[in-house]
Amino acid sequence: MQNFRYWRKMTWAIVLTSAFLLVWMVINGFSVAMIAFSLAVVGVLWVLWYLTQPLWRQGRGLHLRRPQYVHVPWKTPSDPTLQN
Repeated sequence: MQNFRYWRKMTWAIVLTSAFLLVWMVINGFSVAMIAFSLAVVGVLWVLWYLTQPLWRQGRGLHLRRPQYVHVPWKTPSDPTLQN
């Protein structure tokens, strides 16, 4: 948040769209349909922002672990360290 000049273009699109929709709602009056439309537009932009992260930023969230070896008693172990 400190270096706002270096925000991504999609972040600026979300900020400007939110400001435009807020001004539009203030001028035309608040209604449930207008608020729902505004939330839907900002939601779609947020999903696009999240899906188009730069490559150097990907992989910071959910980390999937590789499946570990499961010992099955009726099979011969493939790992020699697991033999009795």
